[in-house]
Amino acid sequence: MKKTILVLLAFLLTSNLHAQGRHRSGRPSATVDDGLTPLDPNDPNDPFAAIRPRAGSNSATPARPAADPVPVSQLRIPSKAIKEFERYQKAFHSGDVTTSVEHLQKALQIFPDFIQAHIALGLRFIQLGEYQKALTEHEAALSLDPRSAQAHLDLSLTLLLLNRYQEAEAEARQSLDIDSQAVATHYVLGRALIGQGRATPEAMEMLHQSESAFPDASLVLAQIHFTIGRIDDVIVDLRHYLRAPSDADNRQKAECWVAQLSQQPSPSGCPAEATQPSFR
Repeated sequence: MKKTILVLLAFLLTSNLHAQGRHRSGRPSATVDDGLTPLDPNDPNDPFAAIRPRAGSNSATPARPAADPVPVSQLRIPSKAIKEFERYQKAFHSGDVTTSVEHLQKALQIFPDFIQAHIALGLRFIQLGEYQKALTEHEAALSLDPRSAQAHLDLSLTLLLLNRYQEAEAEARQSLDIDSQAVATHYVLGRALIGQGRATPEAMEMLHQSESAFPDASLVLAQIHFTIGRIDDVIVDLRHYLRAPSDADNRQKAECWVAQLSQQPSPSGCPAEATQPSFR
């Protein structure tokens, strides 16, 4: 279900940039943070519109902890680097990911300690499926701000996508040590534990705590419950998933599965037998 993990990307970028941008001083308001328009779930240029956290969830955009320190270097970002970042934003929102990456790389050539640019470039590399390059950028961001809960989360997500589950778990736990309330970190930690074959009570609780913001957590829970023979819980998980906006293909599979398990008439197009589907 690697594709569905990308639900994190849309708001990880926004929460990082707005939180760090607020700490800069001596700059006009129309700089990094004001130049970033929040992604609209109905925006056709948003590549994650179909797999974003459910609209209206209070936990879908966890803020960076107020106690996170911001390196002094971030208070003096050169204007040329900020201009390149603004060009990145414009290109990204127009749907030109390749050009947006080029502007971020130029910003980092001008100012290698530009945390926001490292974060944004890492997320863009994830979007492009270049996870090793994303890892380099998120490691760089974390080295510049090692007490950032969000930076640990970004790195954890990248490690998760690389199937480096133990390392992803470690980074997620460090993030939670700094900000224990971040629902996105609960989700990533749950997925990292499940990736190691550890369907522990902690993993289940992490997924339960995050399923309102990340509906596919309910699918993971359904698969775990099916494996251990708790069919009633599978049905509850699937119905919870179906109450939220979701990927069309996964939704159809969930509808078929819950109908078959509950011995109700199946929608058209469902397989004849009740088998555990493979979700994307």
